Amino acid sequence: MDEYDDVLIATDGSDVATDAATGGIALAETLGASVHALSVVQEGRDADEQRQRREEDATDVARRASEAGLESAAVVRTGRPPNAILEHADATDADLIVVGTHGRTGLRQALLGSVALEVIRDARRPVLTVGKEATKRGNLADGDIDGVCLATDGSTGSAAATEHALAIADACDATLHALYAVEPDDEPGSDDLRSAFEKHGEKTTAGVAERAEEHGLDTVEAVEHGVPTDIVLEYAERDDVDLVVMGTESKSDVERLVVGSVSQRVVPNASVPVMTARTLESDF
Repeated sequence: MDEYDDVLIATDGSDVATDAATGGIALAETLGASVHALSVVQEGRDADEQRQRREEDATDVARRASEAGLESAAVVRTGRPPNAILEHADATDADLIVVGTHGRTGLRQALLGSVALEVIRDARRPVLTVGKEATKRGNLADGDIDGVCLATDGSTGSAAATEHALAIADACDATLHALYAVEPDDEPGSDDLRSAFEKHGEKTTAGVAERAEEHGLDTVEAVEHGVPTDIVLEYAERDDVDLVVMGTESKSDVERLVVGSVSQRVVPNASVPVMTARTLESDF
């Protein structure tokens, strides 16, 4: 099972970042992890003024973590925020990166992206994103994670997400929901293919449930039909879930920016925090 000793919380002082920090601190408290508060100064004419604000932002998060009884440190770096976050995560050997997301959708998001999405695309460590909608429930901020949803397709790319979902559910004594989406296909002769995916989904979710039960966790197995992005978002909204965990694949260039992935579509729109994890070759 994965362990979380060091949590990196990135902040720019915005409301979204502050809410994400609240959730990150609560989760770090549950996990017994240290908190590294990071704020980034972007190079420009107002760099000195920025630095003062960013120092205040990072110090505030570190102070809040300290008040929660956690070891904490505040750091300010200069550069592009996504790059600086990933570099500091490497420097501190962080086990989890926490960032806020403003929830942009559509073409603007696909072409311009956001700090959170850029971090997710390139991170080799799990990333916890907290958006505007996710803060409305307040469960993570209260330290209450009673339901963890693992969105999985049963591929090797889901391996890291499965491990992290198990670890978080175990640490929080939460029910683990194993969710598999069967995409609709109305083409003639697609019944056999759909049946094969349904069986694969049942096998996949049963395998996750078996592993969870080994750790004494309650489980829910769900195989649902629909577009994967919609299924994950609707399940998180409808069912007793406080956190979604899912894998993220590596994409590059135009395909990565325009097409994106299921995780990159779920993250800005989810009603709960989302943890994404990339499976690395070293995981096998």
